[in-house]
Amino acid sequence: MIDTIFSFGQGLMGGIWPGTVWPVLWTLIKIVCVLLPLMGCVAYLTLWERKAIGFTQIRVGPNRVGPFGLLQPIADALKLLTKEIIIPTAASKGLFVLDLAEKHEPLGSS
Repeated sequence: MIDTIFSFGQGLMGGIWPGTVWPVLWTLIKIVCVLLPLMGCVAYLTLWERKAIGFTQIRVGPNRVGPFGLLQPIADALKLLTKEIIIPTAASKGLFVLDLAEKHEPLGSS
């Protein structure tokens, strides 16, 4: 079935460099198809962890967003994406941003 989808996509890309564009696009599609469910699982496992911790500490867990708090991971993701980066006024802007970029490098890349 996957080979059928691959050859169908290659047929669609007939005139647009079928040998180079489609394999790269196909690889990106496969990566997204693997990562999106994993990211969703991690988000909802975090939600259930928060609920369990709230229950054991006899306090209200994350139940403010959506029914039973099921939209909380989406709210957390939006908050993270829209979070403002604050650069101290006395800091060198270039070095500060460079340091942030260095901290987001994958492990073992240095």
